Amino acid sequence: MRTRGVNFCRGCDSQELTSVLSLGNLPIANELMKDLNSLVEEFPLELSICHNCCLGQVGDVVSRGRLFNDYRYLSSVSQSFLRHAEEFTTYVTELIQFETGDWVLEIASNDGYLLKNFVSRGIDCLGIEPSENVSKIARSIGVPTQNTFFGESVAIELVRTKGYPKLVIANNVLAHVPDIQDFLKGIEIVTGPSTIVTVENPSIMNIFRDLQFDSIYHEHYSYLSVTALENLLSKTDLKLFNAQKISTHGGSIRYWISRSNLSHGVLSKVSEIREEEEKSGIFEPENWSQLQTTVAQIAISFKKLLHDLSNEKARVWGFGAAAKASTILNYSKIEKELIRGIADSSPEKQGWYMPSQGIPIVTPERMYRDNPTHIIIFPWNIAGELKLSILRNLSDTTTILKLIPNIQEV
Repeated sequence: MRTRGVNFCRGCDSQELTSVLSLGNLPIANELMKDLNSLVEEFPLELSICHNCCLGQVGDVVSRGRLFNDYRYLSSVSQSFLRHAEEFTTYVTELIQFETGDWVLEIASNDGYLLKNFVSRGIDCLGIEPSENVSKIARSIGVPTQNTFFGESVAIELVRTKGYPKLVIANNVLAHVPDIQDFLKGIEIVTGPSTIVTVENPSIMNIFRDLQFDSIYHEHYSYLSVTALENLLSKTDLKLFNAQKISTHGGSIRYWISRSNLSHGVLSKVSEIREEEEKSGIFEPENWSQLQTTVAQIAISFKKLLHDLSNEKARVWGFGAAAKASTILNYSKIEKELIRGIADSSPEKQGWYMPSQGIPIVTPERMYRDNPTHIIIFPWNIAGELKLSILRNLSDTTTILKLIPNIQEV
């Protein structure tokens, strides 16, 4: 059977895929358990690199409807991410001259965390968000949101009814689409002569260089780079005219795309980043040979730490029921008894359980009442922000840890 990401590439249809990291069979990271009797299915999770177009990818083994129709991740829970959204809005509205009739399209707009900044500036906008529960939250704060998956057919209808947007935002979504070719065809359709497209996604360099293997999960179908994106765009009339390194999600790249090669007033870093990728050897599978062993050692060390703390009668909690937590807990085969619970600020996750151990997800206040001796921050990319929050409620005698790229105090 032909399966995207397993025996043919989702980016170029080539069969030249090489597996560089297998995490075994894991549950869907964001498919939380409603109760301890919930059935938890597991699916293969294996990262491969395409020799032809350099796209990193995992197998298309779970339907996008199952992954995204009911989604528990809310972007607005993170204060640092809210600041990032406000700073981006300020930057782009200074760069682009918005006039009467111009509008902004955001694909995978989540709970309206970003578009609300355009609404407050009086700029017409529309969000496309596949998760019904998250779409309702966005609309409740005044962000126009259409509950659907984006692709070629949706793009045609948008242009017919609203015309070309001035700006298209696709942050942390290009990696989340199984049919990336259809998605980019949709981007091409909504991109008019003066449209600018911005795309943000973590770099595959993070896994290769910084051991961020916990960012691999089934809903992350693709793992991007400048090289891979340029190869993807070569099938369209779109051009990558700039790329910028940004700090979100442990190291991302903001890609700037349009129908022309114009600089749009921005100094291009495309060549510089592409050269860095090529020099790293990231697209040569043999250079990944040590990753499997290194990742396995991280899991062994994590499990040993928890067993040692359990023997010491420590009160160990987790903070942040992120997809990262699911990947590392399940890959490391952590027993439920080793972690008392995971605190999370999102009401969409509280009262649920982590798959498949059944570790309860609770409010931070519930965790604080137990006066933990140790707290493991799973979303290490916002560890600084979360540590400040923790220390406002607990004494500094609590040991706060993160696990990537190795176990260390925050």
